[in-house]
Amino acid sequence: MSLGLVIQLNHLSSACPVPQVAHQGFQVLHSNGIHSVKALFCGCLRQIPHHLQLLRRGWYPSSQHRVQTCATFRLLELLQLLSLTSKSSVYDFYRTLEKITVNTGLDVPKARYPQLMRMLLQWRHLKLVKRGGRVHAPAGVKATAEGELAIRCPSCPWPGINLPAGWRDVPKDKQYVCLLFQRYGAHV
Repeated sequence: MSLGLVIQLNHLSSACPVPQVAHQGFQVLHSNGIHSVKALFCGCLRQIPHHLQLLRRGWYPSSQHRVQTCATFRLLELLQLLSLTSKSSVYDFYRTLEKITVNTGLDVPKARYPQLMRMLLQWRHLKLVKRGGRVHAPAGVKATAEGELAIRCPSCPWPGINLPAGWRDVPKDKQYVCLLFQRYGAHV
């Protein structure tokens, strides 16, 4: 807001005739820092819920009601990759964002760490559901059974996937190829 940036949501190139001002302390977490911006939600006939306007912009809202904070999709993807590859904590990542924004320690933006954690957990769940193929399931995501999102080991033998027809009739000395080895006292 110090530069006067105003972002109009839900309109590609024109201003909304009936804009609705977002929360005064609206913050966007991005890979290059924490930004306070003035966001204008669409309030005209083309309006959709505020959280959907943000999602269409590529901003993930921290809540669905009275949104005050959001993170860009790019930031959430970066954070997920960093936490998986470098095992760095979300807290350390957030502190780095604060340092990128203001490295003097003066006038640090209001802490949004709990909101970032909530957004990241939801983001990871949505990605898991998407990878599990449950997004377009007729019964919906809520009908997902326990263990249904687990990814099968690609190197283990699975009937109908990577075992040849007649795999049960393999000679005794070659049956080890078709065995599924499970750990922790489970049956082999």
